[in-house]
Amino acid sequence: MHDHLPDGADRTVISAHYAEIALKGKNRHLFLLRLRNNMTSQLRGEPVVAVNHIESRLLLRLGDPAAALRAAAKLQRVPGIQNLSLAASVPRTGDDAADLARAGEIAAATTRRESGDARTFKVDTRRSDRAFPVPSPQISAQLGAAIVAATALPVDLHAPEFTVHVLVMKREILIFAQKLPGCGGLPVGSSGRVTVLLSGGIDSPVAAWMMMRRGCRPEFVHFYPGRGVAEADSAKIERLVAVLAGYAPQPLVLHLVPSYPYETRAVGAVEDAYDMVLFRRYMFKTAVRFARRENCQAVIAGDSVGQVASQTLPNLAAITPDIRLPILRPLIGMDKLEITALSRRIGAYNISIEPHRDCCSIRSPRPVLNARAAKLLELSEEICLDDAVEEALQTSTKLRIGPAGRVDPGQEA
Repeated sequence: MHDHLPDGADRTVISAHYAEIALKGKNRHLFLLRLRNNMTSQLRGEPVVAVNHIESRLLLRLGDPAAALRAAAKLQRVPGIQNLSLAASVPRTGDDAADLARAGEIAAATTRRESGDARTFKVDTRRSDRAFPVPSPQISAQLGAAIVAATALPVDLHAPEFTVHVLVMKREILIFAQKLPGCGGLPVGSSGRVTVLLSGGIDSPVAAWMMMRRGCRPEFVHFYPGRGVAEADSAKIERLVAVLAGYAPQPLVLHLVPSYPYETRAVGAVEDAYDMVLFRRYMFKTAVRFARRENCQAVIAGDSVGQVASQTLPNLAAITPDIRLPILRPLIGMDKLEITALSRRIGAYNISIEPHRDCCSIRSPRPVLNARAAKLLELSEEICLDDAVEEALQTSTKLRIGPAGRVDPGQEA
């Protein structure tokens, strides 16, 4: 049975700690503003009372303690938060001795409830309010004594297995222990917009998520076999985007693009060995056009060196020799086990492994491994690849996807 917190200690505060943002200089406030806005967007519908910045953390106050666990789970999906904790708040009454005694009771209850199998502990105290008359080491010692008296757990100041954190502020004292992991990185939207080539597999959703952790807001381009969106079989793709939208403050854009503008020009004109790499060139050139049209600053691909035939170093170089927009490949040095682990972490894996007929799977199974850029440029001219790209833009379909699926424009308010 869990210990209840003493009276006057509502768990209505979530302490969200950031890390990398603290390294920013004069523009740190812009990153913090973006993080704060993203947090409140993620918690739309929750009983949020206020969000305050104290030292290197944002303290989010709730009007209902029953919402704390649910709100914390949502905040774990906000890039920019390194870790977060549910905190018990002790209002300061002006009687410092009584306030510390009450804090000791809460620290003991917190330790009983959350220490698990830990064999040692310590209390770590920080005073945001330097005017508080009791020094931090003395506060730690007093609360530590209360914990020992209540639990008989030994103190270890150097390598404790459990730590109770105390933050003394002007109006209250916060006590928290367990730290829940966050996404880390930077808040979505703080680093600009990118266009992501999204397949139905494991790699590209992970690549998109990694760029979201770097503060990028993604737009997705997915190529489907067939002539019209009715043939796109896009349900799986939309569900993958919905997973990623769960990490973003607003719905994400998905462009569904047919493959036939390329295929009608390539059939009979491109030998099988070059079909895959030339189709990949069609994909990248189309993605770049979307990126420029939508004010995105880079194209993201889920390539990893040597993972498949089209991703040999010569092929990667030959496919995009004339593209000047940056092409970023965040998975380039990762192996499949590492990528799969991240796919599971972000919640995309079970969707990614569902059967899906994508454009690349119907290309020739024996592509050239050492394509030359000059050859691909020559083939591009022969089949009028630029015309295929223009047709792709004109026949594409644009969707907006939120965590629950498609979003109509009128639903976004």
